[in-house]
Amino acid sequence: MRWILLCVSKPSSAQATRDLILERAGYQVVAAAGAAEATRVFIQCVVHAVMLGDSLPAEERLELARACKRLNPSVPIVALSKTSGTQLPPSLVDEQLESLGNPSLLLEALLRLLPGDGNGPQQ
Repeated sequence: MRWILLCVSKPSSAQATRDLILERAGYQVVAAAGAAEATRVFIQCVVHAVMLGDSLPAEERLELARACKRLNPSVPIVALSKTSGTQLPPSLVDEQLESLGNPSLLLEALLRLLPGDGNGPQQ
């Protein structure tokens, strides 16, 4: 079993590239284009982490982060932001990344949040 990432972002070439990088790194990516779809997936499927893309409107990102933390506070959330002014409150996210010019920043954050071999958190 691989770690399952719920990646929420409007469809774009940048999102497709991120998904491909994540899949090649061994993660299973479940894509959602918006908050309503992401909430349905979060409720119906096993999700090990949520990645909020910077293409979503700020209010939608905020409400989705709140909903995910309310439904399962143990699932880590990574928020991608173009600038520090678009970041979410630290109480709602486990990692905030300002720039993804280097994909290794995202992969390093996921390694910190999801240690082990993908078969669940290490005890």
